[in-house]
Amino acid sequence: MRPTRLVWNALLPELDEQTFYGFIAASKSFKEAGFAHREAFGQVGFGTGGWDTDFPNSILEILRVVYTDADDQHRSIAGGAQRLPEALWNHAPSGLKYWPEGTSLASLHSGSPRGAVDNIRRAENGDLLVRENWGREATYQAVVTTCQSWLLSTRIHTEEALFPAELWTAIERSHYMQSSKTFVMVDRPFWKDIDPETGREVLSMTLTDRLNRATYLLDDGPDKPAVILLSYTWNDDALKWLALSAEERVKLMLHSLQQIYPGVDIASHIVGQPITVSWEADPNFMGAFKANLPGHYRYQQRLFTHFKQEQLPESQRGIFLAGDDVSFTAGWAEGAVTTGLNAVWGVVNHLGGSSAAGNPGPGDLLDELGPISLD
Repeated sequence: MRPTRLVWNALLPELDEQTFYGFIAASKSFKEAGFAHREAFGQVGFGTGGWDTDFPNSILEILRVVYTDADDQHRSIAGGAQRLPEALWNHAPSGLKYWPEGTSLASLHSGSPRGAVDNIRRAENGDLLVRENWGREATYQAVVTTCQSWLLSTRIHTEEALFPAELWTAIERSHYMQSSKTFVMVDRPFWKDIDPETGREVLSMTLTDRLNRATYLLDDGPDKPAVILLSYTWNDDALKWLALSAEERVKLMLHSLQQIYPGVDIASHIVGQPITVSWEADPNFMGAFKANLPGHYRYQQRLFTHFKQEQLPESQRGIFLAGDDVSFTAGWAEGAVTTGLNAVWGVVNHLGGSSAAGNPGPGDLLDELGPISLD
């Protein structure tokens, strides 16, 4: 077992029931500095946003982000993150064994995905029956679900007997963080103008304890339109925006920024219509991403290891969970990809296949390398 894994496994029973705030409040440095220091840390965080909205979460969630450098070396995707699933959908790999060259997921589905699922249950022949919301049904020997896990009980009528009671508990107890973003397009990256009085740029990335909380500036060159992410908020701060329209949000955000930059007329540079999203209000998201609360490690371990199903009764085999909220790195594409690979191994194993000799899959090594059980 690798040394870092030994250290991590030793930390789990010690820290699983500890909040982020409780951890820093008990630390020598923060205790000596006093509450004002902890308050400032919560408002500013470590550079990409305040962390006080994370204070109720498990300290394990924070340590995981720090230890894995998950918040470092990010890349901007021109065209948005939607390009990732679109690229997977249209990708035509070479050297396919069972399909001709040029085959992609898109071509296998005649260019469009099937309709939204509203029912999953066990068919009479033992296969899994999936029904779409307009009534079309089909049966499959195995099913992989990649939706936000709450949807399995709120928008998809999923037969309860398909999952163990303990797994349903893990699904229902999952904690999702609310989040809100509001973008405006501007005529140019005017924030790079130099203030003659200070000699500095007139506007910068802003972290504040006021309504906006975090404001980011995005551009692709001096002579092109640019974008301001006026506000990026979490949890309680996100709920403040929930009942407001995009225009109402922008007016309040501009007012807040005006107090910080009184000489900058941001509104005069805005072009087009603002775009806003509150993930908790989206019926297919119901939250930005999952963040475990204290005591939730056991729930996460159940979700993550569900793909290895030899210990389950036949009636609960064949349906596999995947997606970032099933992983231990919710909110990151890597978590979605790794749990997808786990599910693929589960499907192959369920259908009687196995990994190639000398190249064990995630299920083959789960007992050795997987998350330990605290039970």
